[in-house]
Amino acid sequence: MKRALALLPLVVGLGLLPLPARAQPAAPPASPLDVTRQALDEGRFADADRLATQAMAAGGAQRLVALALKARALAAQGKVDPAIALLDPQKAAQGVGGRRVRLELGELLIRAGRRAEAEPILMEFANEYGSDAINASDPEGLAMVGRSMHLLRHPKDANTAFKESVRADKSRVETLLWWADLFEDYYDPGDSEAELNEALKLAPKNADALAMMARLKLDEVFDFDAAEKLVKEALATNPKQTGAFGVRAGTALRDGDLDTANAAIDAGLAVDPADLELLSLRAAARYLADDRPGFEAAKKVIFAHNKEYSRAYGIIGDYAEWEHRYDEVIGMMKDAVALDPKDGKAWAQLGMWQTRAGLEQEGVKSLEEWWKHDHFNVRAFNTLEKLYTQWIPGQYESATEGQFDIRYPKAERAVLERYAPRMLGEAWGQMKVHYMFTPSVPVHVEMYGSREHFSVRTSGLPNIGIQGVCFGHVVAAMSPSSEPFNWGNVLWHELGHVFAIQISKNHVPRWFTEGLSEYETMIRRPEWRRSLDPELYAVLKKNALPGAVDMNRVFTHAEGDLDVTVAYYAASQMIAFTAEQFGFAKITRALELWGAGKRTPEVLREAFGVAPQEYDARYKAWETARLTRYQGQYMFDMKPQPLDEAKAAAAAAPKSAEAHDAYALSLLRAHKGDDAGQELDLALKLDPNDKNAHFLSAKLAGMTKDPEGQEKHLRAIKTAGGDGYTVEMALGELAEAHHDKAATRAALEAAHRFDPTQPDPMRGLFELATADKRDADALVALRELARLDQHDAKAWRLLLDKLVESKKWDEARHVGESALFVDVQNADVHVGYAKALAATGDHETAAFELESALLCQSKPPEKAAAHALLARERLALGDAAGARAHRDEALKLDPENADARGLKL
Repeated sequence: MKRALALLPLVVGLGLLPLPARAQPAAPPASPLDVTRQALDEGRFADADRLATQAMAAGGAQRLVALALKARALAAQGKVDPAIALLDPQKAAQGVGGRRVRLELGELLIRAGRRAEAEPILMEFANEYGSDAINASDPEGLAMVGRSMHLLRHPKDANTAFKESVRADKSRVETLLWWADLFEDYYDPGDSEAELNEALKLAPKNADALAMMARLKLDEVFDFDAAEKLVKEALATNPKQTGAFGVRAGTALRDGDLDTANAAIDAGLAVDPADLELLSLRAAARYLADDRPGFEAAKKVIFAHNKEYSRAYGIIGDYAEWEHRYDEVIGMMKDAVALDPKDGKAWAQLGMWQTRAGLEQEGVKSLEEWWKHDHFNVRAFNTLEKLYTQWIPGQYESATEGQFDIRYPKAERAVLERYAPRMLGEAWGQMKVHYMFTPSVPVHVEMYGSREHFSVRTSGLPNIGIQGVCFGHVVAAMSPSSEPFNWGNVLWHELGHVFAIQISKNHVPRWFTEGLSEYETMIRRPEWRRSLDPELYAVLKKNALPGAVDMNRVFTHAEGDLDVTVAYYAASQMIAFTAEQFGFAKITRALELWGAGKRTPEVLREAFGVAPQEYDARYKAWETARLTRYQGQYMFDMKPQPLDEAKAAAAAAPKSAEAHDAYALSLLRAHKGDDAGQELDLALKLDPNDKNAHFLSAKLAGMTKDPEGQEKHLRAIKTAGGDGYTVEMALGELAEAHHDKAATRAALEAAHRFDPTQPDPMRGLFELATADKRDADALVALRELARLDQHDAKAWRLLLDKLVESKKWDEARHVGESALFVDVQNADVHVGYAKALAATGDHETAAFELESALLCQSKPPEKAAAHALLARERLALGDAAGARAHRDEALKLDPENADARGLKL
């Protein structure tokens, strides 16, 4: 029975199905061909060539397979044309050897920019599959069908063939690597990683698998340290694995470390001078160095090897994007689709970036062109089919307000258009004065009503953990109703990027622009600042904060969300230091120097008049002085290690309390409390004043319901001179569990004295005071809590209510203004703010706020109350007709409303 490959992708996603457990690794290689393959896998190309020649001389069925391996050895050294010449005479050969020749030849022809010649050769695999010459009992043949279909850009058919191959033989590493490559190429990193994990179970030291896994870690999750570890493992097996050098270069380029990147690129090209990815990375390095002649020369070398290699622009564009050079990415991707109009990946990248630049009509057209060639890019599919076909037309509206084109969720527009343009205009005016610069207009500001909509708009994927993004001309953010956060802070922050990116001509380092935008929000409103002093102090104490030249590494090598947040905060403090020490005008000068192509060391010297080392030393001295309150406080900042590593370290240093502490922490994380307790006992025998051991022992005591043990260890830390915020908060939690209000309050007050930047003690003190009906104390705590937690809508709303209730009108007026930025869709906030405005004589703004309240969702009695108040304000403004209309509306909604009934008109 004949079978046919579809040869047209029909669905989105490749849909890997779970498969049974796979076989254990095969026995060591024994045949001449296996020995040849091993030499190739280990980068011993001369040996591989010699062994392949010997296998060819033996004749028989293995001759053509050996010929293909010999060609692969040549190609791995950049000798692509000789490899093609070696294979071409045998392209009509039959059997397994003929297939190997055709597959290798087709891949090399594509690599050489001769896709039209490769296609009929590779199509023979589809013919053999259709005629059952390659059938379900031929795992090798099926794997070659899969690889050929991938090369021919038919991913659905490739996926089908790989599934059948694995079903027939679950132990073929080659199949798994090819399948993983397909998934990675077609935007499915999860399934790619799954196949690589299976391959590494079978062949733990396979350099190709390790390098591919390193690429996933780098490109998909930006885990730079894990990627480098995998690179080292790959190069230990195969010192000539060019993909590993490519990953290392990519890491360095994202770090802005051009010297390391160039060294990795040179090392890889010494192996294979025609490696197209490495040549593209060399062009990217020249581009990032603003070496235009070098960039153009590097591109010429790429296209001399392959005139069709549109992927070069995608590779370069990835690093241009990382450096905020968004407009230039669009130009590169236009070059890519001109070079290869059938490159679906290039069309997708072009379309995505056109939409992010505000060129939405052009972007949609490019995405429609992508769809003609490739149905598998889930990012592009979500952007085209969901965002621009469904969500934006159905759920959003746009309006032009001065220099801003603003997109609103339809359900939120009525309220937002009363506040967002005004706030953006204020930010625009202030920043124009700060920087003495006016960005190009219009600036597109987009607010999205759900995390899914926002995430697809900014990444193509449905869930990213941020609230705002700037693409140079476009700002995208979550809307106020999407989830609790300070929308004013986010929009102000992102608009700051517009100035920094445009002044620097898209050359500003990430740490500087993020820190600058954080600084802009800090100086606008005192509550718009993060409270991460303890975390920053811990980083400084460990001397783990890089200097200005290497500061981007804090973002790229961060471990987890908290570290990224600390990176933002550290950057903001560096900018605060810079503004204080050198003046804000010098910050603008630094942006201009980056825009002129200067590197960071030169910028520091010319803008601030100091060498990088002096800048770093002065900042650290300034920061250390600012954080002196933490000196002497105990702060737990250990991070768990892998269990095996911690165990080995403790065994290697049995007299080290610190090593036992680290092992105990890893054991606790592994839920091995008894073993952790033994390690902590050892640590305390070695050092009875070991604060970390006491703290972990207190944690363990809490897990085992031993409150006396908890308190004993926490007080031991105080006795050892380690009192502080961490200890007092732990004591407060313990006292609360025992319903000891006095001890809880004492501990929380002590914690606040040790660190007045943290909101948690004030939250606890507010709850205690409220429960005890100590209204004055509750108000004091609530004031502090709101100031310290800008995103806590409940705290701001409660504070406003209490101030209005106690008629503290001036303070209520200031609090009401702040509360709008965290709860703008709440009618009660507008009403409370309006009462304060009216009481202080600002009837015009009070009326405006009451109108806003009426646009928010609320129950009829609440709307009636707002109408009644608005009637009073209209009357105070001399608008008797307006007052009458609102009074009547109030009485319609609530005939018993006392304010409306008592209004004299």
